[in-house]
Amino acid sequence: MFEIVINHVYKFPFDLVVRTHFTKYPTSKEQNVICMKTVEERIDEEKDVEYKRRIATCRNVLPSIFKKIQLLNEDAVYLEEETWHDRKYKHLIVKSHSLTWNKYADTWEESEFSICPQNSNWTQLKQKGGLRIKGFGILGGMIEMFLHGFANKGGWKAIRIMEELMTESTSVKNSVHSVGSSRL
Repeated sequence: MFEIVINHVYKFPFDLVVRTHFTKYPTSKEQNVICMKTVEERIDEEKDVEYKRRIATCRNVLPSIFKKIQLLNEDAVYLEEETWHDRKYKHLIVKSHSLTWNKYADTWEESEFSICPQNSNWTQLKQKGGLRIKGFGILGGMIEMFLHGFANKGGWKAIRIMEELMTESTSVKNSVHSVGSSRL
């Protein structure tokens, strides 16, 4: 079993971070996420909270040695993500877990996005996630070790992708704005 904790501050406004979270996949910057599909969406008008349930289709990143075991030899891995976006209080909760191997492993990731207390134009991220293989003995431990490293790198890679997408978004917006201003 392992757990990873990541804390990060995006030097971007909350609304841009949330918009980027919901539109970042699929992207050429991340080849392991093939598709992201929203399967349920509703808004609690009274509380101004938007709920979404999405399914991500990802490549199976397990090394071929592990894929020799029939039940691990899946082409795609499916993850379910649920989000609660409190638009009034600028707060986003994200919870996700694996659908593919839920009989054999407990997986979880929980993220919380909120306005950074040090700077209201920034967004803080608190994220934790983990995995526990059920059974498989020593092999399960080896799979956990591989996935621990992959999950840690993957968490930071997702942050880097978000940063890149937001930087691109703001530079495009600024260049369009400056082109429009120069015509006046």
